[in-house]
Amino acid sequence: MRDVVALQAAEVLEAQHRHLQRLDSFRGLERWRDVLVERSALRNGAYGCPLGSLASELADQDEEARKAMARHFATWEALLEAGFARMRDSGVLRADVDAGWLATGLMAALQGGYLLAQTAQNVEPMRIALDMAIAHVKTYAPPAANAAPEAGSSTR
Repeated sequence: MRDVVALQAAEVLEAQHRHLQRLDSFRGLERWRDVLVERSALRNGAYGCPLGSLASELADQDEEARKAMARHFATWEALLEAGFARMRDSGVLRADVDAGWLATGLMAALQGGYLLAQTAQNVEPMRIALDMAIAHVKTYAPPAANAAPEAGSSTR
């Protein structure tokens, strides 16, 4: 089972790394969301998160697997945190933003969205959860950034 966890985590985290390694704009965050939602919609009714599904099955059964899952989620969250830090450092987000706090909130919205999408067999709850979380992140833009168009880059 640990090999399955490691393989699944490697696949998920590699994809997340590709999309988040240069995240530095709201548009990049929206593109990341679009990729996640589209990928979930294309999985023939398997709308859940591959890591989240394993975590829900294993966390109470195998302490080592639970610890491994926690490390994998922390790695994913760290990719988001680094992106928010770049956004903060470049002025896209206010200087007082706690990048880790935003990353935890977005990860929670994502995982909850995955769970609801899986239960409903409809990607819309996931899209709504991510849209609401991203809208909240945007409230941390400095006032001047709200008036001017964003100089953007990508998530690649």
